[in-house]
Amino acid sequence: MAREKLTPGIEEVNGATSPGHIHRVKRFRNARGRIIGVGVQETYDVLHPRNYKLKPALGAEKANQTLFSQASALMEKALNDPRLNEYWQKRFEAQLTCTRGSKPDPFAVTLPNGTKKRYKRFDAFVRTMIMQELKSK
Repeated sequence: MAREKLTPGIEEVNGATSPGHIHRVKRFRNARGRIIGVGVQETYDVLHPRNYKLKPALGAEKANQTLFSQASALMEKALNDPRLNEYWQKRFEAQLTCTRGSKPDPFAVTLPNGTKKRYKRFDAFVRTMIMQELKSK
């Protein structure tokens, strides 16, 4: 994935411009549908996918994939339960940068510069918090 800088006349490019090149700009929305963040212009080349029969995931990679699938399943259950969904929604909104007086979640991933990450996607926030909890066990 590469980040692109476009000429001033072009704000953004979405979709395929030529065979094998995909361009996108992510838009992050809150529960009400309001845009709370816009990602950078990205482009990536479509390469040959990995053949898992020849080179299966092993060791730490396999453990991370298993942990991710467990966290995803727990996230789906939590978001389908109205009480838990409300809990996660409050926690998510409390760490948003557009919320006045907000602070990063204490269980968020620490970035290389020493600060805690702030999430813009609700599902990614919930999954990561559940993964952090599973890792600590």
